[in-house]
This record gives sequence, structure tokens and C-alpha cells, in this order.
Amino acid sequence: MHARAGSFRTGLTARELDAARPKLVETPWGTMALYLIEGEVLCAAAFCPHLEGPLFEGTLSGATVTCPWHQWRFDLRSGQRITLFGLPLGGERLVRCGVEHDERGEIVLLAPSAG
Repeated sequence: MHARAGSFRTGLTARELDAARPKLVETPWGTMALYLIEGEVLCAAAFCPHLEGPLFEGTLSGATVTCPWHQWRFDLRSGQRITLFGLPLGGERLVRCGVEHDERGEIVLLAPSAG
């Protein structure tokens, strides 16, 4: 797979990621964080949409990340803000990038989307 328009080659493979902490990547769309969740690579904005808290330093529980500043929680797969009970909330969504892997296993990010 060649990088297509609106994509960004990270230079990383999934083997280089740590499931315990996300890897920050500077992209044309800002600082994003790569998460390795149950073998799947997910990419989301590194900073919380609420007040720009360091979401990448937040607590992970499955595919849910909790911002350390004000405890806002987001589903990394959908971008949806969720309650403590896992129910969706309205309001701000987490910006995410689609993730693909090229023939060598390099992680390629697709242009971001909100929600």
C-alpha cells in the first residue's frame, strides 16, 4: 500500500508500541497518540477536547481513556465521551485518525475525523 492523499506515515510498526502507554506522534493534524489495545492500533488526539488536558497521560481501561485533569472519559474506538457507567454522553468528541498498515507493517494514519 502506498500512502494516499490525506494520510501520514508514522515510521512505526505495532511491535514498537507499548500497551501500557500511548506513543505520541507529531502529524500534519497536530499531536496524536497511538494506543495498542488488545492488538489493535488506535489513534486519537493526544490532548483532551475539554481544556487541552494531557489525555495521553490518562488512565486506560480497555479502549476507554480518562483525562487526568477533569476525569472526562472517551471511547478510543468511537470518539464518544462516556459516563462512568459506559453510557454515551453528548458534547465534545475525541478527534481520531483511521489506522492502516502498509506491506511492511508500518502504521499509516488517515486524515482525522471527529466522532
